[in-house]
Amino acid sequence: MEESLERNLKYLVEELENADWKRREDAAELLAELADPKAVDPLIKALNDEDCHVREAAALSLAVFSDEKAIEPLIDKLNDEKASVRYAAAIGLSAMGDERAIEPLEKASQDSNPVVKKVAQMALNSVKERK
Repeated sequence: MEESLERNLKYLVEELENADWKRREDAAELLAELADPKAVDPLIKALNDEDCHVREAAALSLAVFSDEKAIEPLIDKLNDEKASVRYAAAIGLSAMGDERAIEPLEKASQDSNPVVKKVAQMALNSVKERK
């Protein structure tokens, strides 16, 4: 069983480099389902993918792991050009509940996009409740 999971992890990490953005997006989503901590670093790298769908999927997937290494990269994605990536980053930060996200989420709660604004406010409230 362990060998099979390792093969799946290796395959999905390789798929994050596929030329087809849809396959990269699927790989990022499926890595969350595997829930193997070895997926964190490749997902952090995927936050900088050229395609916004892949960046969004990576941000959402990182929420599963609650790994401190992902906090700063997710905070950085609160400033992404695409609203979908910004709200995914807010969701990821909400799931992690780290206090370092408070100030960036306060700023994101003033986002020009109403969905990002609402999600960032909810994320901010969630993080503050855990203090």
